[in-house]
Amino acid sequence: MRLGVCMSAFRDEALPDVLRWAGGAGFECVEISCAPVRGPAGWFDGPDLRLAGLDGPSRDALGAALDGSGLKAAALEWDGDLMDADPAAARAAAEQAPGVIEAAATLGVPVVAIRLGRDPAMSLGDTIAEFARRAAPLAAQAESSGVRLAVANDPECGRHFEDMPGAAAFAPELWEKLFTHLRSRAVGLALDPAPLVWLGVDPIAAMTDYFEKVFHLRARDVEVLDLARQDCSVLRPGSGWWRYRLPGLGQIDWRRLIDRLHELSYDGAIAVRHDDPVWQGSPDRMKTGLGLARRHLVQFMP
Repeated sequence: MRLGVCMSAFRDEALPDVLRWAGGAGFECVEISCAPVRGPAGWFDGPDLRLAGLDGPSRDALGAALDGSGLKAAALEWDGDLMDADPAAARAAAEQAPGVIEAAATLGVPVVAIRLGRDPAMSLGDTIAEFARRAAPLAAQAESSGVRLAVANDPECGRHFEDMPGAAAFAPELWEKLFTHLRSRAVGLALDPAPLVWLGVDPIAAMTDYFEKVFHLRARDVEVLDLARQDCSVLRPGSGWWRYRLPGLGQIDWRRLIDRLHELSYDGAIAVRHDDPVWQGSPDRMKTGLGLARRHLVQFMP
């Protein structure tokens, strides 16, 4: 089990610089976001890995940057949407996805974290069934390449319509539908416990029930503001009655959660994801917050 950090938080810094900071701060691995296919020349675009630039020398440069920082690449994060309501965008995502899996295999990255988006015109059940059909060739490619696809469970409320889920894998019953429709040992979860808390799901129980499908774990915490919820109700998830926090600053019992991971012999990564509004505002403040999160989590990881 390695403690890492998601590169998605570092919007204004170059990937090699961020890797040096993460290694110096004591993290052991990273989740690296993939930049769009088009973009500036080179192997990185800000903090993102630019897949279109991954020739031999670029792969060597990334490997050297990771080795020099004492880090492993635990996962690639790809934000493409196979279920985009725009058919052209959905086709573009389907065309890009094999390249992401190929890049992960070439780089020796074990996991590609993906999203199960939602076409607002389709029911959740139909969305999952159609996603399974479109993702089946990618699952087969991942299996043959030794790469695992980890579906994120963030509901992405408000992505299409106010207060409505914009993604379709946010609850255990939906995971069950996904794994029923898409039967592949290469398809699992990039589990984030924070959304489960404000959705009313016990994250430790859900993690335990679906442990064999937990390929990657994102460490976010959450703070539920009871007085605000009393005013607006749970049907207004975008109205401010909860907010994401860094681990140790919210309501998740990380001692119990990580203890359960030890009990279940989890050997993947725990990657801190920074969406905490309190520790934003400047790169230094953000890094200070990530340092606080690391210090909280590392005490439970021998």
